[in-house]
Amino acid sequence: MAGGQLKRRSLAQITGFLVIMSALSRVLGYVREIVMTTVFGQGWMTDAYKAAFLIPDFLYLVLIGGAFSTAFIPVLSEYVNRDREDEARRIASTIFNAMLIAVFVGMAFFFVSVPFIMDHFLAVGYAPETKSLAIFLTRIMLVQSFFMCLSGICQGICHVYQQFTAPAVGSLLYNIAIILFGLLLMKQIGITGFAIGVVVGSFLNFAVHIPILLKIGVRWLPVLDLKHPGVSEFARLALPVVLGLSVVYLNFFVTQNLGSQLHEGTVTALNNANRLMQLPVGIFATAIASAFFPTLTELIAKKDMTNFKGKLVEGINLNNFILIPATVGLMVVAEPLIRALFMQGQFTEDNVTITAHVLVFYSIGIIGYSQQQILNRGMYALRDSKRAVIVNCVIIIINIILSILMVGPFEAQGLALAYSIAGLISMVLLYMMLYQKIGDLGGREIAASSLKIIIASEVMGLGVVGFLALSARFIDITSKAQQLVELGGAVVIGILIYVAMAYILRVKEMQEAVQLFKRKLNR
Repeated sequence: MAGGQLKRRSLAQITGFLVIMSALSRVLGYVREIVMTTVFGQGWMTDAYKAAFLIPDFLYLVLIGGAFSTAFIPVLSEYVNRDREDEARRIASTIFNAMLIAVFVGMAFFFVSVPFIMDHFLAVGYAPETKSLAIFLTRIMLVQSFFMCLSGICQGICHVYQQFTAPAVGSLLYNIAIILFGLLLMKQIGITGFAIGVVVGSFLNFAVHIPILLKIGVRWLPVLDLKHPGVSEFARLALPVVLGLSVVYLNFFVTQNLGSQLHEGTVTALNNANRLMQLPVGIFATAIASAFFPTLTELIAKKDMTNFKGKLVEGINLNNFILIPATVGLMVVAEPLIRALFMQGQFTEDNVTITAHVLVFYSIGIIGYSQQQILNRGMYALRDSKRAVIVNCVIIIINIILSILMVGPFEAQGLALAYSIAGLISMVLLYMMLYQKIGDLGGREIAASSLKIIIASEVMGLGVVGFLALSARFIDITSKAQQLVELGGAVVIGILIYVAMAYILRVKEMQEAVQLFKRKLNR
């Protein structure tokens, strides 16, 4: 590894780039869902497809997704920053080889056991044909786990060297492949075409990393040095996260289990609404946390606690500035949004109503899960993954209990509300733990900024509600063009009102954005 010759961008440039690429990836993800629901509706086949995704995703997230975002980057960064490149290569190769062994074992286990898992956990209330399809699609998509693990390791190495382009492009290729193969093969093999697209997309997601890794100077070594101090440190940091994510994924299994016992199409409605709720979280909060994390780990390595706190507060406030209005916005445009995106083909007005109602309750948790991203990164940068995982485990238990209690009286909306409440509690607990560990995090600054943002967001919401009430007199909701006009008008009105209110209230992030725009204009 020899990444010194590679150009590094500023934190603002990295954050902006990741936000744009995350937005493109999420948009493609929604195009994928729109294509699927247009062709197959919101019924038993899409329910089977959603269930089939859970096991491959679980295998990837537990082995790679959590460990590499929390343990691999800090450990490898320490060796690279100390110019111990040979040891960094040995550590990376050992972890790479160990993970490959683990993923092969996991794939074999789930390939054999998937019928039992579907029968007893994930597809309890499904009809026999739905279960059979879910089992068949799961076995195809297990191949995804192998390539996604490869790409996850490559992404971790790229992030150590602050090279973000290949991971971002990989996620675009992943969604493009699913859409193309789904469309090309759906007439011949139905929804299975989308499952094949998942496998091809995961391969492309891995392959796009190879050129930048060669440029960095990464070389694979056939070693398994499990006693190396760096590998031991990785295991110490990663193990609590792996165990925590295993528990966290119980939440998805419980939601799937309970949803499978409700009306046909409920799981698809939950999934579609949850994906829309995750849109601002994924585009902004995850991008902000990913961009800030290398800097946070570097500041801790330098024992610069003052700037560490400052960067953490900056990330928290930036999340609030973007995600609080996003929460209000999604809640007030839920029905026009679902209608404009999904209502065509086999997707009906009844499907719109059900999904929109679920989306409103999911939206309540946006700020909780957004702040969880940056607060978790703060704990991981401090090498305190254990307490962060304990919080997540407690939250999942709360979520599961609330889901079981709420699904009876509120059905799908109860599952969404349970998920949101858990996210908000998680945010509070993580903040309290950070406060206990490093002292004041600028609570007054965060509170003052949040109050202004809430006021601006409420005014925005009222303005959008008024616009929608007025436009309802003139908009024909059966026309796709007029649906898009209604949605587009609501979004533009909302943005203009929020920007104006944030400027009037002198929200710091808005003032900084205006100053940046003025500097660019002057240039």
